[in-house]
Amino acid sequence: MTVQDRFLIAYESRHYEDADWGAQADRWTASFYTEADTTVFGKAVITRVVPGVTPNPREAFEADPGVLDRIPRVIFTEDGDLVPELAKLRPPLLLLLESVSVSDAWRGKGVGMGLAVAALRRLAVPGAVAVCYPAPIHDHGPDEPCSYASDDPEIRRPDEEAVAKLQKAWEGQGFARFDQAVYTMALV
Repeated sequence: MTVQDRFLIAYESRHYEDADWGAQADRWTASFYTEADTTVFGKAVITRVVPGVTPNPREAFEADPGVLDRIPRVIFTEDGDLVPELAKLRPPLLLLLESVSVSDAWRGKGVGMGLAVAALRRLAVPGAVAVCYPAPIHDHGPDEPCSYASDDPEIRRPDEEAVAKLQKAWEGQGFARFDQAVYTMALV
């Protein structure tokens, strides 16, 4: 990376399969590249949800979770309403950050995180709330064993340190712990 590198973000949207959801929520992919080299070096996947309009988000995410992991069950009730703590903010839009990834050459520089926040801000409306779960992305299927899991409770999982570092880094971007390691940030 040189001082002359200028980062750019390209957006692509796709709707969910469900006809009701397709009109009310969409999943965006923000691709990161530099002006000098148009090769994509990273991506952020963001789902936009309109509270009170989008049909039961929690139910929809159970059918098509992406890599949202615990976010839906922390921010939505069983009926699909916002949990009371989040409902107090009266957000007109939720931006659920599913994942952020960058190529090996860009890892550890904060570039992906910074660009993901820029992408969230670009998709936001006044009063929107961004939501993320800072944790490493595990590259295995739901029925495959996780290489991070240990049968011995005395052995610290290797990703625990990564989670702590990621949480601190997202806090540096303006996110705050909400509940069960899910973080939120009001976007102005």
